[in-house]
Amino acid sequence: MEVKTTTIYYVQTCVIKPEKQDQFMPLWKRFLKYVKDNPELFKVKSSKLYSQKIGDEYGKYIMMYEYDHLADIEKEENKLLKDKGFKKIEEEFLQIVVPNTISVNVWKAE
Repeated sequence: MEVKTTTIYYVQTCVIKPEKQDQFMPLWKRFLKYVKDNPELFKVKSSKLYSQKIGDEYGKYIMMYEYDHLADIEKEENKLLKDKGFKKIEEEFLQIVVPNTISVNVWKAE
């Protein structure tokens, strides 16, 4: 019997404050380095960053993370809630985001 692997995508969108645009990419790179340096905390298989630079939502970013299972996201989140290094990055992120623009969706590849 063949075991079918289902890919799960955790997709987060947000808008960065216009005056904070220059702070986003360094913070994103710091986050990626943190993921690489702390593999015991993260279950993510891959991540992609997309941005919208024209139209009404200039500064909108879409961060897409790939996982094997929904349970991997839950395990990762439980670990990150206790991790001081991640919490610092998250706090800095929340300072540069336009309030009420963060959304999270979980997608399943069919």
